[in-house]
This record gives sequence, structure tokens and C-alpha cells, in this order.
Amino acid sequence: MQVYHGSYTEIFEIDLSKSQFNKDFGKGFYVTKFRHHAESWATNIARRYHKKPFVTEFVFYQRAFEEDRYKVLRFADYNEQWLDFVVLNRNPAFTTNQHDYDLVEGPIADDKVQNRINDFLDGIITKKEFRSQLLKT
Repeated sequence: MQVYHGSYTEIFEIDLSKSQFNKDFGKGFYVTKFRHHAESWATNIARRYHKKPFVTEFVFYQRAFEEDRYKVLRFADYNEQWLDFVVLNRNPAFTTNQHDYDLVEGPIADDKVQNRINDFLDGIITKKEFRSQLLKT
């Protein structure tokens, strides 16, 4: 399957040392199945750094991650477990990954979801309210 990575630089080789902690699924290399998502991300991040946007395509052999030698976590949709995982990984106090998964797959936090996560982290809404508001998006 084709997957896409949006950035402000062309990627020739995945280098995890350039990844950052405190992202939704932890330190890692993020890709999407949807080219338009990668294009949108590339445009936004390139604008922030006054650079040109790039979308790099990769071939992802999903079968390889169905073998027992890789630890995989999949979230089918936004749910309480997804929120707990994202909150754990976003904690700025941590400078190491808070999990040992090789692959994490799940929905992205678009602007609406991002705002709800921030409201939850700031104590403005409860976890129950977060779940309720997600069902409306």
C-alpha cells in the first residue's frame, strides 16, 4: 500500500533520530494512507518554517507487521483508550517513548479534535465530555 509523509524537506531515508517526543503516538515517523492529509500537513509545516512543502511516498508492506516479531497497536476510531494513549505521549515531562510498539495506527487529531484534547488537558472538559463531543465531529 502507498503511504505518504508531509514535510518541509524531501525525505530520502527515514531517520528516527530526527523525530520528536510528545507527539500523539510518541516519537516516530508519521505517515498517512491519504495523500491529501500529507499535502495539508506539508503545506502547514512548510509555511511555519518558510520552506517548500514536500510529500514523500513510501510503499508499506502491512503484511510485515502482521508477523509476531512486531508489536502493533491499532485504534479503529477516537475512543477513551485513544485519548489516554495520546495524553500519555503528549506529556512534556517525558523524554522517552511511553510505549514499546513498533507501529501505532489510528485516527489523527485534526483541528477540532486537537482543540478538544487541549480543553481536556486544561481541565475545561471531562473525559466523558470529550467522548461526547467527538461523536459530534
